[in-house]
Amino acid sequence: MIGPTYRSKAAQAVLGPSRSALIPSRLWLGWLDASGTLIAMSGMAVAQTVFGPATDGVTNVSDIDAGVAGSGWTIASVGLFDASTSGALVAAADLPATASPSTGDTLVIEAGALTFTVA
Repeated sequence: MIGPTYRSKAAQAVLGPSRSALIPSRLWLGWLDASGTLIAMSGMAVAQTVFGPATDGVTNVSDIDAGVAGSGWTIASVGLFDASTSGALVAAADLPATASPSTGDTLVIEAGALTFTVA
């Protein structure tokens, strides 16, 4: 457990502009199902400058291009990985509601819509 005073700072050390040298400077976005299993990588990189401080974590301060939906996806969470394919999961955040986009839909995470929190 991380104390309340340091939760946002800890998240910034992993995902934000104050990212630790232990975390890659570029992370890759992937979509997860309700069980946390990777559905697909989006093919989109997420730079550290996308995230800024939030209460108990970080939030995206600009829109994130999240790629294009594949066939039959039911997305419950978004994950950030350390490689564009077969990478290790760094962090995941649940969507407010499960989404089932149509094949070929352009996916965008609007500024302020994605928050990673530390408990």
